[in-house]
Amino acid sequence: MNPFQKLYQKNKLKGASDSKTTKEYSENSFLFKKYSGKSEFLNPYFSFRGRILSKIAFGSYRVGLESTEHEKSIELSLSMGFNVIDTSSNYGNGESESLIGKVLQEKIHKGELKRENVFIITKAGYIQGKNLEIVTELEKQNREFPEITYYSEGCYHCIHPFFLEDQLEYSLKRLGLETVDVFLLHNPEYFLMDREKHNVPKEKAVKQYYERIKNSFRFLEQKRKEGKILYYGISSNTFPEDPEKYTATSLIKILKIAKEIQNELGLEESGFAVVQFPGNFLENGFLDPKFEGKNLVSIVHENDLLPLINRPLNAISNSGNIYRLSYNPKKENQDVLKLLKERLDTIYKKEEELLTVLPQGSYKYTFRTVTEPYLNQFQNQDHLNQFLEKTAIPIVQQLIAQIEKVGGVKVQTEYIETLNEALPVLEQYVFQKNTESRKSLYSKIIKLYPKYREWNLSSIALHLLCSSLEKGVVLLGMRKEEYVKDATFSFAASETEIQYQDWKQFEV
Repeated sequence: MNPFQKLYQKNKLKGASDSKTTKEYSENSFLFKKYSGKSEFLNPYFSFRGRILSKIAFGSYRVGLESTEHEKSIELSLSMGFNVIDTSSNYGNGESESLIGKVLQEKIHKGELKRENVFIITKAGYIQGKNLEIVTELEKQNREFPEITYYSEGCYHCIHPFFLEDQLEYSLKRLGLETVDVFLLHNPEYFLMDREKHNVPKEKAVKQYYERIKNSFRFLEQKRKEGKILYYGISSNTFPEDPEKYTATSLIKILKIAKEIQNELGLEESGFAVVQFPGNFLENGFLDPKFEGKNLVSIVHENDLLPLINRPLNAISNSGNIYRLSYNPKKENQDVLKLLKERLDTIYKKEEELLTVLPQGSYKYTFRTVTEPYLNQFQNQDHLNQFLEKTAIPIVQQLIAQIEKVGGVKVQTEYIETLNEALPVLEQYVFQKNTESRKSLYSKIIKLYPKYREWNLSSIALHLLCSSLEKGVVLLGMRKEEYVKDATFSFAASETEIQYQDWKQFEV
């Protein structure tokens, strides 16, 4: 049985984004009316190959189908004027695409939106979760996809045309679209990471890497011809890396491959048009002029490509620690911590009530008993995530199974919803406990850019990234309506010139 069947939309919407309709949409939006055409503000829109796109997109990495909060956030973002949405086949095991498709279908059915208003991006390459189940079953039948990279247990990768064909069809059905605006190869550098791990000579691995990319580009041009995609590209965390590094993905080499495919197939225009890479205060490699004397953004603009920046607020430092770039100097930290602890206590009590369905002594640990004693010991988000994955989640999974047997599906669902409510509060608590490093970063930024003194850190980060791209999109995880509203403030100042050397001082 197809594990994705229940995620499919009932029908597929025809069409794709176009210049006329994106222009109409933008000019009627809240963002346009508030910020466009005013010198004191940053224009929230730009033109890419005739299409008018918002400079901030709805990034849907952690978006789930069952969350009404996520659904409302997508609806609000579209209503405000954010007309770019980024997703992937592996986000939420396909639920991210399915929720986006559901919202699009409903808003279009109500006459609040046209398919041509929005620019939808999806990706493929990862083999995880349900995709991994499918691949494992196919392997048992000796029908496996070619050229799979078995990177680690639970995480495989593939960009072979047979696999991409499979993924594209799933994505179109979940999104409910006949055509997706952009289809990206998702972190193809996993192949290089795996080869390096196995001590394969760099020259041999790199040669294979670009051959595989070239083969996938041929396939994607065929899908363009069939009308299933408008443009294609690559999302790679290693675009900004030193080009001599083993795992680096070279945009210069990729552009040559795209040109070769264009000539080989006799095309007027290459479909290769989009690149996605990380960018933030701590990861500023995209601004470094290390690519034959140019930086990544310059190369992108010279070749009329669309740059997409991911992880604008989730930065990885040189030491490997994850920093959430969010800090508001106006909010007293201790007050926020107190409120978050009160919310956690309420959730913990709710958990205790739900667990009364289980016989006494039938369980040793609860979510509360494994998390509460360590609340003040988590060093950062990464530390918390590792703890949840290795300790807390296996325990609550056992509890969930027990509850279903004794209390039935209804109580089990309530318990899962309680845990889903607890996780973001727990994340916020850990985040607030570790504000000193962000406070220091904020002080450095304000010293360099004093005009943002009244802004919070995330708004400054988004504004400066939009300024650095000029014509490009910053992907923001707007899973709450308040995040959508906050994002609109990122345009409330004029464009700022960004210098790479200035940003070097922000590294930690």
